[in-house]
Amino acid sequence: MAWTLKKSVLLLCCGTLLFTGSALLYQQVRAAFFDGGESRQLNPTQLSVKHIQGQTSDLQGAFPVDSVDNYSVQRDGKDAFSLLLAHYKDSQNQQRRAVLFPKGKQEMGALPSPTGLRQTIWLEAAKSISQNTPKGALLLSWWDDGQKIHFLSGREAWVSKPAEETFISPVWKSMKANFLLASDSERGQLANMAHWLTMGSDKALVEMRKFFGTSRPIYLLVTNDLLMRLGEMVDYGGTPLAFSSKTVPAHDNLHGDIAQIKQWAYEEGGGNYLVQKEGLHYHVWATPKASVTENKSLLVRLLPFVDSLKKLPEHVKLVYQSHWGGYLSIYKIDL
Repeated sequence: MAWTLKKSVLLLCCGTLLFTGSALLYQQVRAAFFDGGESRQLNPTQLSVKHIQGQTSDLQGAFPVDSVDNYSVQRDGKDAFSLLLAHYKDSQNQQRRAVLFPKGKQEMGALPSPTGLRQTIWLEAAKSISQNTPKGALLLSWWDDGQKIHFLSGREAWVSKPAEETFISPVWKSMKANFLLASDSERGQLANMAHWLTMGSDKALVEMRKFFGTSRPIYLLVTNDLLMRLGEMVDYGGTPLAFSSKTVPAHDNLHGDIAQIKQWAYEEGGGNYLVQKEGLHYHVWATPKASVTENKSLLVRLLPFVDSLKKLPEHVKLVYQSHWGGYLSIYKIDL
């Protein structure tokens, strides 16, 4: 069943889908916040956000942290996921913010938490950015990834502030008072990123090379979580992209799981799919049958969809890709 992300539910969907690893909760969130008759059966007010002061000692980055906001998102009175918002000053003594993943508690013998995995991957990626990009490099990404890039690596991120369109999400809305908001020109940069990520890769790369010129090295960072941010990108003027999505229980028979996922991907679309294992489940996305808009979009071409792995777009070089199914990738754009 194909579905188009039309509303900026952002971390409301992203958090519950990815951070809990629960197939049942994923189905509830999908029904509650996307189109369809099922949405009237659930009450979005069951979601609440609790804000407390965090510990600055819990965070390590390229800059000292002045203070930390800890946001705990609860559904039906139970913790779903948490986010940290670091307040710090850059090398020019300008106030900055960074949305970060908490490390998460790790119990003996338990699976790593999805937030803990993301935090570890981002720390490793920050080291790679510092080692593999020149100091004058400019990194392109979505805005909250830009915040992580700057805080963790010290490199300049082209987009790092949200504008009003982001705060349709109740989770982001609850954090709005502590964010630094984008200016009109910075909002235009958000619109450009939404436009490029969701348009055809060839045209997007031509536009990006023309826009930035050859004055400095340009890199582009993407993560699989951007598949939960498509509605927000549409709100900034991006092209709507439709995907089929499914949660599949993980079993001891890996080959059997892969065969099941492949069969579903071919039934729902043309067999171009991306799979992300979360705890005891796989979350799978597939492009529609005879899809052109989705399969040729820059985002799909750069994320680890099975067809995208066969050949990268021209003028793009993979610099770094994380473990955990290639969750985070960094590319250099040839100018």
